[in-house]
Amino acid sequence: MARAEPALATPRLALEPLGTEHAEAMYRVLAQAAIYRHLDVDAPASVAALREVYARQSAGGPADGSEVWCNWIVAPHGGPPIGYVQATLIARRRAWVAYVLEPASWGRGFAWEATAAMLAHLRAAHRIVEFRAQVEADNARSIRLLERLGFAAAAHPDVELAATERLYLRHETR
Repeated sequence: MARAEPALATPRLALEPLGTEHAEAMYRVLAQAAIYRHLDVDAPASVAALREVYARQSAGGPADGSEVWCNWIVAPHGGPPIGYVQATLIARRRAWVAYVLEPASWGRGFAWEATAAMLAHLRAAHRIVEFRAQVEADNARSIRLLERLGFAAAAHPDVELAATERLYLRHETR
């Protein structure tokens, strides 16, 4: 059974746990071609296809329990969704993190604010001590965001990346 993550809030944003009810609004966000310049996935084919993806993701992880999936829809307080933040919790208190926001929201600090809230929650609620992010080497905007969040470029023996990708890590200390 999936562990339900709580809603999170920042001064400007509401982070709501992902559900299938978000598919229609998020389809409009995720249909924007500029989002995919640095991603290795395609835009969702339809609202129905996105609803199916969200049904799987909101299940909380694979049946074998090898991972826990945490996903939040990001919206300004009282406004429509502008993107999402997500984490995949893996063994030994580690997590892969990702974020996608619509282009109109870029450069306004929303990605930093939402991702920082997610990281703080994961550290407190799940005791995560190592955060990981993979980023395309030419995605300067995302690299700056990760560095502002305390991530640093790294190599790791158990992480395989494409030649165009880089690994960024953030280690927590207690």
